[in-house]
Amino acid sequence: MIQLQIESKKKPEIYRKLLVPKNSSFSLLDEMILLSFDLDGSDYFDFEIVKKDGRASKEKICFLPKNDTDLDIDEELVDEWLRKSGDEAIAHVIDRSESFTIRLENNVELPMNAETPSCIAGAGNIHTCKIDKIDLEEINELLREDEEVDSLLESLEPDYLSLLELTNDLKKLKPWQYLRDDEVVVIDFEDTDYKVLVSVMGAGGEEFGLMIFDMELGYNSLAKILFEKNSSSDVSYSLNALTVNFVDREELDPADYHLIKDCGLSYRGKKSWIQFRSYLEGTHPERPNYLEVELLIDVVNTMINIIEARKIGWEYPQVATHQYPVFKVQMAGELQEIYILIINMTKPTYECYEEISMFEKAKYKKRPKSALQLEYDLFYMPFSVEVEETNRTVYPIAGMLVDLGSNLVIEHEMFPISKTPPAAQGVLWAFLQSLEVRPSKIFVSKELRPMLQPLAKIVGVELVESELPGIREVRDFMKTMPMNLFGE
Repeated sequence: MIQLQIESKKKPEIYRKLLVPKNSSFSLLDEMILLSFDLDGSDYFDFEIVKKDGRASKEKICFLPKNDTDLDIDEELVDEWLRKSGDEAIAHVIDRSESFTIRLENNVELPMNAETPSCIAGAGNIHTCKIDKIDLEEINELLREDEEVDSLLESLEPDYLSLLELTNDLKKLKPWQYLRDDEVVVIDFEDTDYKVLVSVMGAGGEEFGLMIFDMELGYNSLAKILFEKNSSSDVSYSLNALTVNFVDREELDPADYHLIKDCGLSYRGKKSWIQFRSYLEGTHPERPNYLEVELLIDVVNTMINIIEARKIGWEYPQVATHQYPVFKVQMAGELQEIYILIINMTKPTYECYEEISMFEKAKYKKRPKSALQLEYDLFYMPFSVEVEETNRTVYPIAGMLVDLGSNLVIEHEMFPISKTPPAAQGVLWAFLQSLEVRPSKIFVSKELRPMLQPLAKIVGVELVESELPGIREVRDFMKTMPMNLFGE
């Protein structure tokens, strides 16, 4: 076990001492902070490393709850970052309403190889800002219950029969005749304070079904689909959503077919067979788990009610971009009044995530500047690989540097990580350091340019937005190659 001291930055005297099993992920630490300080379960943190291996660190990582889409981050282990006594990190609640300092105190050897997280000391109430005594037994009971719930959920079988029967009822209503894919509705499960956005596929006559997006973690995926005319070719690999698909029999995977048969069901006709998928960015889509199936049951049931309301006169309202009508749903399943949800989209900001010393910067700028023009991109490979950190197969990212004059690939590397701004900068900086000269220009995609600009400014590289025809040609060629060649 490792012992952590967690203090509120606003009120340093309010703290908790936690024992966390070695090899614990940041998602587990997220849960422990929420429970031990009695914070809202919908909160989650940005996490910044302050001191690692006894030294100040500029390296930052973010972690979210267990449904995070960034596997490279979510599965990072606490004891791989906080190694020496005194190493510190800062956890910010995502809206910056609270911040905590997390300090590694020591490693603790406990009898009988205890692996249950626990709170061993603490003081103060985060809500009243008073130094109240804390009830250790109550906190530890919450931690035990949370662990038991997680264990139980892993063992429960999803109720696919109910979901298949409800989805078949929805299919009979032909919802695509009443809502277009851009006529997105929001379902607000009021009693659980949870919202999802639902888009109906099928008005175009090609793909039929529903796409369901979590409000917090999935809206960027939906926005790319709805509003980006020239979206990245990686859009399908960066999707965060649940889907309900009506497909032809031959489009089903064998496992999907057997699931339907095992439930004693069968369908006839084109686009009549039902398939469900859970998408997480950078991973191969999988069949939904127990909690996702429970959510889909509620969503499909609500969409049946919405389509019925549409049939008898409800009109989709005139709304501006990033505005959507909301159906409030209670536990009983009744639809309540409709209001318009306005989502405020903020432009993301980036910084230089690479630790570049003045010596490294000066050394790089001493290299002769040439007329060399390059294309650079970071993209998902079209095949998945197994990694130890997750039970899903992961689409690795590839970094590529191409000479614009000759279309020759100068650098190419693959990594089993997600496409993030730090990854984009890190790969480019490694490529630039391997060159003997400084290029005059680097052409990058519209998506990567703002992510790379802070690094480019520091090292003095000009970035130019481009469609990257050279890299596109190489990627098209790679699609025709046997996948086993990439592992050699």
